[in-house]
Amino acid sequence: MSNSGRNRDYLIVYLMPPQLTEKQEMLKLQRENIESLVPCILSSLYNGKIDVKLHEFDKIFSGIINLEKVNVQSNVLGKVASAWFYFTRAFHQSMGPRLGNFAEKLIKYWINKSGNYEIIGRNVALRKVLKELVNLDIDTKDKGRSKIDFALKAGNRVTLVELRMSEHTGGRTGQESLLDKVVAVLNLLEDAKAKLAEKLRQRGINEIDLVIATLFNENHELLTKDNFEKGRLTSLVNYVMEQKHVWGCLETLSKYGYSLCNGLPLEEPKIRSELSENRNICVQKSGDARFRVRLKILFGNEFFEEVTGKRLETLLEESSDVFADDVWLFYAVAINELKVCAQFGKTNVMRIYETFKGSDIFERFSKEVYENNCLSMGECVERLSSLVEECADKFVEICRKNGEELRLLETNDLVANLEYLKQLCICALALYVEIDIKKDPEFKNCVWCGEDSIKRSARSSHV
Repeated sequence: MSNSGRNRDYLIVYLMPPQLTEKQEMLKLQRENIESLVPCILSSLYNGKIDVKLHEFDKIFSGIINLEKVNVQSNVLGKVASAWFYFTRAFHQSMGPRLGNFAEKLIKYWINKSGNYEIIGRNVALRKVLKELVNLDIDTKDKGRSKIDFALKAGNRVTLVELRMSEHTGGRTGQESLLDKVVAVLNLLEDAKAKLAEKLRQRGINEIDLVIATLFNENHELLTKDNFEKGRLTSLVNYVMEQKHVWGCLETLSKYGYSLCNGLPLEEPKIRSELSENRNICVQKSGDARFRVRLKILFGNEFFEEVTGKRLETLLEESSDVFADDVWLFYAVAINELKVCAQFGKTNVMRIYETFKGSDIFERFSKEVYENNCLSMGECVERLSSLVEECADKFVEICRKNGEELRLLETNDLVANLEYLKQLCICALALYVEIDIKKDPEFKNCVWCGEDSIKRSARSSHV
């Protein structure tokens, strides 16, 4: 979607016609995940402030408590530092749950597209999965309400996935949450009332895979067998092998004739070794090789190849033309513009918005782009790019004519400054959308914490 220098085109979902994004699953997915975040960043671009409440300890830690006792006009650096602290902290707190939710939706999109699995549910209760699969009603008191990240079906195999974004996600509580569904399923296999294994076989399901997948390490690199932290895996295996968790379930299953799939008995040292070295164990009921249970601990691309048949880099490359620029662009601009506002009392975005509000450029954007439901994605990007170029050129001309100083980046690189000016115009158009088209001058659409949007999404997810 992009070229270097002045010809860089931006894919900004927030400035696209809503009906256009509804037609494209990837655009729709992204819009849903930023619709309450972008107004928060726009509010900061509008007034140069961050409206986020912090604990008093955070004020002390950041130095803000000292800043409040002095004249901020005499301490521009301090004012900028406090703005940076507020904004970055709020942004990353917000993006945490949003990113996890977006990642799961994106993976769901890729799984659907690959056709390797039928998705029974995403972020779905175990109780509903078992009802869907074998019409089994289980007591919600015994973990039936616990949510499974992905429930998948392929032929005669069912796969239940617990997904972690990072190997450093959660401690003891996180591990317990990770395993409670695994334990619940293992307990139900030969339960006298549930008879889950028998019911699965009757429905032609001969294998159930219980997957714990971890995607990234602490450095945000895709997790591999070469870069994982051994201590983290050892901790997880130790937790799995506790009597009250998976090992206790396997001991019980051994009484019903279950053994390892290679025929060896279910013995603690062997299972611990297999999980530590291969991260994979397979058990089956003796004399009945038709039904198996696998426990897998998958890293990074092992997971993506398992559920989509492709590596993450391939999936990203295939989807690269529909990854929007909204979040990184608005965030990066806001960080710099808060510095500008701290020094000059107003953001450049605000200046551009005030200059062109009610102008031909903004009116044409509304008519030709935002409210034009006949556009293709390519046409939308092209028209937006043309208007942004025009906005940048006219703003430079107006500043020159009025003898106004235009402070952009702390560099004399003309191309970089012109490109940044285009980004400022994009942000000004987004302000126009929020304030004038959506009629939200007080930025009430802003929700810093992503939990509300996640809850709405969860309610709308099938099963």
